[in-house]
Amino acid sequence: MGLRRFLLVLTLAIVVVLAVVIWFYPSSEDFMTENPFWNGLKAFSERFQASTINSLASLPAEPEGTSLVLVPYLELTESEMKKVRDYVSHGGTLMLLDDYGYGNELLEYLGVDLRFTQGALLDPLFNYKNKQLPRVTDFGAVPVAEDVESILLNHATSLSGTPESEVAAWSSRFSFLDMNHNSTWDEDEPKGPLPVAAGLPVNEGYLVLVADPSILINSMEGMGDNYSFIEGIIESQDPQPEVLVDQSHLPEASLDEAKRVLERIRSRLSSPLGISALTVVALIVVLSPLWRREGSS
Repeated sequence: MGLRRFLLVLTLAIVVVLAVVIWFYPSSEDFMTENPFWNGLKAFSERFQASTINSLASLPAEPEGTSLVLVPYLELTESEMKKVRDYVSHGGTLMLLDDYGYGNELLEYLGVDLRFTQGALLDPLFNYKNKQLPRVTDFGAVPVAEDVESILLNHATSLSGTPESEVAAWSSRFSFLDMNHNSTWDEDEPKGPLPVAAGLPVNEGYLVLVADPSILINSMEGMGDNYSFIEGIIESQDPQPEVLVDQSHLPEASLDEAKRVLERIRSRLSSPLGISALTVVALIVVLSPLWRREGSS
């Protein structure tokens, strides 16, 4: 009996330790706000005091004065696209950052003509270390912050269907769009300058497009004036917007799924019913040795 009890206590201890490790170990997945590594958004989230949302159903009913950052690497349902459309229509600012995801489906649903080309934007001359990291120094009609001299992109694409009056940034005239991914320019491939960021009003709200979500990641924070560029666009609509970062359209690893399970368990256990259940279990554990003694006497 003693051995069984020891094994039970040991098992519970192991479960608790594993749960604590899972809870506190940060995510390492792309664009996650908790991820402090090179590919995460922890630095961006802290700088802009951003709030994380795990469902587009959490969007505010009165979105004016808020900015939603959305990286659509997972497909949006029609219901989710409607929520985004309502968000923008009622005064919210949508910052849609995409390269090879599902941004075009959302743009079509919103009824705008702009698209992400989804070809690889390469610049053999104006770049950082290699042509996959284009340096952008030409800014368009959409106002940007005065202290922005350049931004650096990381395996970006470009925009199409963009009137010049809506362009916020252009790649250099030496850049090109590598549509067949052979890393060289072919005669049928578009050459620069190509739009890489744009902004336009949509109903009561505002839509910002950036053809490279990697502009936000931790490792790009100090590259060029990336954050100042984003900040200038966001604050051009509202001096102190509440920034929301959607995490529900990013691929999750097992660690992130486990964190969500633990969050649901924690939420249920912190409810009145959960606290009552924990109290009953604790009483049973404490009193069971006394009951066994009385039964054996």
